This record gives sequence, structure tokens and C-alpha cells, in this order.
Amino acid sequence: MGESNNPHSPNFFSQIKSFWKGVRGKPFFKKVFPDNTHSMDGKISQFLKMQHDLAVEKGWIDGRTPENAPFSILWSIDELGEAIAIIKKKGADGIMDNESVREHFVEEVADTFMYLFDMMECYGITADEFTRAYVKKYERNMGRSWHENDAMYEKCRWQLVIFDLTDGLSADERLLEVLSKTELKLAAAAASADGIDRDLFDLLLTGDDAPELFGHAVENYGMSADTTVVCTASAEHAQAAKEAGMTVYEVGNGVTLGGLQDFLGFPQ
Repeated sequence: MGESNNPHSPNFFSQIKSFWKGVRGKPFFKKVFPDNTHSMDGKISQFLKMQHDLAVEKGWIDGRTPENAPFSILWSIDELGEAIAIIKKKGADGIMDNESVREHFVEEVADTFMYLFDMMECYGITADEFTRAYVKKYERNMGRSWHENDAMYEKCRWQLVIFDLTDGLSADERLLEVLSKTELKLAAAAASADGIDRDLFDLLLTGDDAPELFGHAVENYGMSADTTVVCTASAEHAQAAKEAGMTVYEVGNGVTLGGLQDFLGFPQ
């Protein structure tokens, strides 16, 4: 890769900036933004095309591959770091009241997005695909209370939660994600490891005797039964866990796995 085409070159960023100064007079820019002296509001598809055109113009287009996408992400982080440096040095007042500081700050933010758009092209992520994902996440966020984030900071009396997957209970990936942010240890007891995502649990024990597996989980962490919660859909296993001194969250008869978070003391 030549010096002029090398993103690691000291001249790389100056090349990009000089490109944008020149591109304002080109037909594509005038077509997208016919009057750039007034308010401008670009679209994702426009920015993707501009980054594509930049890559073609500068001879970088052959590097837009999935293997190179991580570099674009790293460069975006570097640009974001420059924006953060302005915040640290100039503060909110500088960005809000000083025109040159504000222009520099917004430029670094734009640089950050440019590299993210480069990454999208590397992975073939279209404007439609991105917009659908964005809207889906927005709608999900609108329905959230955000209290699940409290779990990262809360302390509770429990140390270990054992999920009994031997008798009809299924792992709830979203629930486990929330609980993984706490100091709780998450264990699973199952007849077989088949079909179970090991990454969801700190410990996976398999065997035919579920109550015995409960005991092994407690012993493995050197914890006591009275700080352990067993989540099970089996009345027999629930009784065995209670007799061993463990607290039981029994699913069934109107009780769902979704209520476990509240039961443990982490409001949803």
C-alpha cells in the first residue's frame, strides 16, 4: 500500500479533509445538498455513498472488506477520543460558546461517524438494515423502565442462583444477561449439556439427580445453602432444595420465570 493510500500515514487525515473541501464543487455533492449555505440534514444512505465515493476517489475501495472492518472501528474510537480531549480541555462552555472550538468538536464527531460508515460498508450493512435495527431498538427502549441497570450496582443477600433445567425449565437469555451484571454466580443443572449455551452460566453441571447437582454447585463455590436460590419447575426438586436449606423460586401455577428478577431484589 502506497504512502498516499495508507490510512496509517501521517497525511491520511489531511487527505480526507482536503477531499471534502474539493468535493463540495462536484456534481454529487451539489445534487445531495443543492444549497449547503442553509440547514442541512443528511440521510444514512447519502453518508454511506459519500464514504464509498471517497474510498473510490482515493483508491481505498479494495480495502473495504469484512476483515478490515475492525480497523475502521478502532479509528472511530481514536476520533471519538479526540472529541473527548476537546471536552476535557475546553469544557461544555467552550463547546457551546466558542465558535472555533465548537467547529473542531463537531468535526471530530463527524470523523467518528465517517469511520463507522466505513465499517458498515466493510460488512455490507445497508441504510435500510441499519434504520430497521435502529427503529427496533428505539421501540424497545421506549418500553423499558431501565431499572434493570440498577442490578449492576445493587447488593443482595443471595450469592448463587441455580437454574434447574432438568424438568421443563428453559433458560431466559435476557434475564441471565441482567443477572450476569450482578455479583451473583449463575449455575445450571441439566440432564445433558446438549442445546445449552454454556456462555450463559458460570457453571454447568450435568447428571440424573438434580438435587445432588444443586449440592455440588454450592460446594463448588464454597457458599452456604441459605444464600442460594434454586429456580425450578419441579415440585419434587423444589422440596429437596428446601430440605437442603436452599431458597426456592418455583415456576408454575401462575409463577413465571420473568418474576425471578424481582424475587431476587432487582426491580425490573
